[in-house]
Amino acid sequence: MFETGLQYVRADFHLHTCKDKEFIYSGEQNSFINDYVSALKEANINIGVITNHNKFDREEYKAIRKAAKKQDIFILPGVELTVKEGANGIHTLIVFDPDEWFENGNNHIQTFLTAAFATIPNPENRNTKSIYDLKNVFEQLDAYGRDYFILFAHVDQNSGLFSECKGGLLESLAGFAPFRNRVLGLQKSRTRDNLTQFERCCGYLPALVEGSDPKSITDIGKGDKCTYLKIGEYSYAAIKFALQDYRDRVSENIPDSKHGFIESISFQGGKFDGQTIMFSRELNTLIGIRGSGKSSVLEVVRYVLGLTAQMDKEYKDSLVKNVFGSGGKATLNVIDKHGKRYAVSRIFGERINVLDENGNDLNINPISLFDGVQYFGQKDLSSSADHENGLLEKLISGRIGQPSNLDSCVNELIRTVERLLDVSKIPQQMAEVTTLQTELEHKLSIFKEKGVSDKLKKQSGYATDITKLDAVKNRMDVILRDIRNAFSKNSVVSNVLDGYSSDFNKDIFEDVSAVLSLIDVQLIQISACIAEIEKQRSGMEDIISRLKERTDNLADEFAEIKREIKDETLDVDSFVKMTSELQKTKEKLKQLSEEASSKSKIEASFTKAARERNDALLMTYNAYKAETERINQSQTELRIEITFKGDREGFKSQLKNDFKGTGISDIKYQAICNAFTDYMEIIEDWIVYEGNKLKSIVTPGEYVKLEDKLRDQYEELLSRQVENKVDIYYHEKLLRQHSIGQRASALILFILTQDDNDIIIIDQPEDDLDNKVIYDEVITAIGQKKPYMQFIFATHNANIPVLGDSERVLIVEFHETKIDVAQGNIDLGSTHKQIVDIMEGGKEAFDKRQLIYTSWQ
Repeated sequence: MFETGLQYVRADFHLHTCKDKEFIYSGEQNSFINDYVSALKEANINIGVITNHNKFDREEYKAIRKAAKKQDIFILPGVELTVKEGANGIHTLIVFDPDEWFENGNNHIQTFLTAAFATIPNPENRNTKSIYDLKNVFEQLDAYGRDYFILFAHVDQNSGLFSECKGGLLESLAGFAPFRNRVLGLQKSRTRDNLTQFERCCGYLPALVEGSDPKSITDIGKGDKCTYLKIGEYSYAAIKFALQDYRDRVSENIPDSKHGFIESISFQGGKFDGQTIMFSRELNTLIGIRGSGKSSVLEVVRYVLGLTAQMDKEYKDSLVKNVFGSGGKATLNVIDKHGKRYAVSRIFGERINVLDENGNDLNINPISLFDGVQYFGQKDLSSSADHENGLLEKLISGRIGQPSNLDSCVNELIRTVERLLDVSKIPQQMAEVTTLQTELEHKLSIFKEKGVSDKLKKQSGYATDITKLDAVKNRMDVILRDIRNAFSKNSVVSNVLDGYSSDFNKDIFEDVSAVLSLIDVQLIQISACIAEIEKQRSGMEDIISRLKERTDNLADEFAEIKREIKDETLDVDSFVKMTSELQKTKEKLKQLSEEASSKSKIEASFTKAARERNDALLMTYNAYKAETERINQSQTELRIEITFKGDREGFKSQLKNDFKGTGISDIKYQAICNAFTDYMEIIEDWIVYEGNKLKSIVTPGEYVKLEDKLRDQYEELLSRQVENKVDIYYHEKLLRQHSIGQRASALILFILTQDDNDIIIIDQPEDDLDNKVIYDEVITAIGQKKPYMQFIFATHNANIPVLGDSERVLIVEFHETKIDVAQGNIDLGSTHKQIVDIMEGGKEAFDKRQLIYTSWQ
């Protein structure tokens, strides 16, 4: 029943049986016990208190208790005593500890009842008053030295506490010492004014509980409200404590679990071989002496979930390896916030497997099953609190990622810089080609002066025509290649709806399909056009071949002309070649001129990509800012401020590192940092504006070196971001100005006050926190949040499991070849002993400290 620790079970504190005069049972007498227990089972009652009017039948109680136990139902002995105050008497439910009131075969309950109705006939009548008033009841019961507690029955009705206690009677009773210690509940309270009066008179409010007060089998469990107790075992002590701690342990219903959690971890091989550790969805504490293996459990959970260790990574990874051993495997059974189950398993050194309830491999990150998982290994709290940016990212659990278009913006910036660098070479290339053109024209002028050019005009003209047609064919090749590439990526559009079917707008999607089909028809026509262009290109090759063939047919004629030229100083063959080269230079100059005219377009592309990159970063910043504002409004301990690209110190430090060797001074680095928001602006100034701003800060010699650095590193620099500046204030003082312990305290308190995590795993939080913080703040925060998130702590500090009312306590013990885990909870006597032995130094040390503290008071 309690394999995952404390659980909510339904309790009925006011049950009558056929031994009560008012209870009607028409069935066979020997069937009563089974019928009664079946009715309890049908009503989902797991805890019942037999409270007949002024009577207790031990044999019946034992029979019901025995039969109920087989159905996982726990029955306590009690009585509905009519105390003599008031006109009708006050109906008082007394619940007894069976181990003490039946000790050594005695029936001290009956002894008490006999004394309470001494000399009074017909005590079993509900309106027959005992000889005791309430003060006498406390005195007489306390005289037995045995444990009990009291609940007042149907307090707003006749014979109820509020109906019968008029005037100052309640106030006088409240001043009686045992009253507060023994009165743990009010049954069937429905009037707020009465509760206010009780609290004013008594200084406290007990638990509000329910009981069906049945007069027949069919009445069992009936009523407009129910009571559920949160307990870890079926025992009188657990039930009594639940009533004493009713704010956390008593509820009108079973609270819904709306967060994901780890249900268990199972091991095959390794140090935990064959063991399955069950977890509560609330607070789990692993205890044990140092070196017992507590951290091993947490590190295996971390490893299976794929979380990265922050501090001492090498040590923690080796610890995991040692725990798993060769071929070791661990499996987490987890439940998400929707109640769906998954198995997350990992063999050491292998990939993580996530299977759904049907055994399907989902191929997903296990962290995606939860709204958030926070893991802190030993000393991670203090180290995390040391870096504000990383801390903010951890606090929001990675909910805000990089903008989706950031990489494309950066890639476009890199491409435009490459093109601008090419364009920047055009003037020099044009000068070189122009020089070549001048040289060719000069050499050809000599042929003209000697009248040779006219004789070779036909041959050179043919060569020039071939050169021109080759240039035309090359341009056709470029156009065809670009069209082919574009079309190959967009040859069909109708397939974008493949596999999609609308449940509600079929007519709309039929219209969309028709549109897409028409577009496909147009794309087919484009495909035909491309084929036609390819055909025309082939035709162009044929035309050039015809021209070359025609030129070849004139070879003899050209040779005859060359022989007629009788000038040994001229290289006649070179004339034709130079004429062809001159045409090529003209084509090249034309191409370069066109490219040069496109510089403004490339610069515009850079500016556009820069703007889109900034917009993407700003969008992410605004998302972070919204998160910080939500965080600031959710609590008062921490306040977070964030500034867009505000980490100027980090930017300056990076500049110094990237531009090392340029000779630029610290003052000038500061000036660069002030003049530019990030590397993108620096590169824009260099590549678009010829370094105007940079040149106003550094010397010409420094600029030359800086330009070399930019040319060599621009791809890497454009990928860098100047971090947003994050300032975290703890009690209105910058977190970084607090001590390490205070920073860790701020961090854990903050995490505990947020609603954005399903699971928080911390290994020995007390290493970074002092006891006062744990007691005053951490325990309070855990108590408030554990219904909404799962905590798994390894600890040496008894405050966490004891004051945190740990639903699951796991006692870890190391042996030579294995680690054993004993599984308990805070209600179990065996767990109490382990806590005292391990965390308090044993009972003797615990008792001595208690004595010392008492003497100090």
